[in-house]
Amino acid sequence: MRVLHVTDVYLPRLGGIELHIRDLAMRQLADGHDVEILTMTHGRGSAEFPGPPRVVRPQRSGWPPKASFLWQMRNYARSNGFDVVHAHVSTLSPLSYASLRGNAPVPVVVSVHSLWRRYTAIWRFFDRTLGWTQWPVVWSAVSRAAADDVAEGGVRPLDVRVVPNGIDLSEWPVVDRVRDPKEFRIVSTMRLSGRKRPLPLLRMLHELRQRLPDDVNVSAVIVGEGPRRQAMQRYAERRQMTSWLELPGHLTRRGIAAALADADVYVAPATMESFGIAALEARATGLPVVGRTGSGLSDFIVHGRDGLLVDNDRAMVDALEQLATTPMDKRALHDVTQLQQMDWANVVRRTTDLYAAAGSALPAGARARKAS
Repeated sequence: MRVLHVTDVYLPRLGGIELHIRDLAMRQLADGHDVEILTMTHGRGSAEFPGPPRVVRPQRSGWPPKASFLWQMRNYARSNGFDVVHAHVSTLSPLSYASLRGNAPVPVVVSVHSLWRRYTAIWRFFDRTLGWTQWPVVWSAVSRAAADDVAEGGVRPLDVRVVPNGIDLSEWPVVDRVRDPKEFRIVSTMRLSGRKRPLPLLRMLHELRQRLPDDVNVSAVIVGEGPRRQAMQRYAERRQMTSWLELPGHLTRRGIAAALADADVYVAPATMESFGIAALEARATGLPVVGRTGSGLSDFIVHGRDGLLVDNDRAMVDALEQLATTPMDKRALHDVTQLQQMDWANVVRRTTDLYAAAGSALPAGARARKAS
């Protein structure tokens, strides 16, 4: 197949969507497909992720060049003979949304990578005026929570399939950690942006340090880069956290694996986490995960077995305090059998099933035109 992935965000910007699309495209290329990526992200790629697939992007940054690029590329798949469009959307994804209608009769699959629950009324308005739930598009989302949000946004019944982000379990092997009861090390990996809530995480860590006995050596590492980094550094300095808090910035996957191997718990503070690939990687290594209920983490974290899912920040501090004094069952944490459904082999197969369904969803006349 000739597959076009359409995404408003891509490398060199680093995040869950960007890395998922790149990894998916690489595996599709390895399977013999012809894959391209169409994106609004200006840049020259990433030295950490060189080579294929081919990426088509604006030549200049700024909104005027990007608006012109969007208009020119709205029917790129149809004009260049692609067999399927795979559009990756969050909440605001103009290029991806333009591709849904601009490339008919090419089959279209949509993967939703965010939680839409804050915008349900807006999506219902668009469904009443544009009828997006009736378009010949196959809808999917990266978790059951995200899929439920998409279905709730329509005024008509809508089948939203779940195809998770992928993981190579061989890259994140289980680590047999030896726990020192006087040491408690916390790790988190995220883009340091407001949506991921890094500053509330610092407040929770500060409160946790106040709660635990002085003879318990608490330390934390928050991996990632983003616009909130300087504010985090200022907060840590004001609260005298710099002696036990590390902000190493961006790390390679090998560096992240080393940080996970040295930790006792992974914490995911975001309330609007549609999936949580970093939490999944941590869980694959045998770390318990503390996160929020109602998020995508519920697809692979069973409360009390794989970690603790809570409703608010105070409960998150309670959960961390509990794990500092009462570790979870190591045998259960070392059992990653349930994560096999998110291994790349299964994710690629389920993605291919989406493409087949998208072809079948086209009206008969459109399928005939596509075949000719």
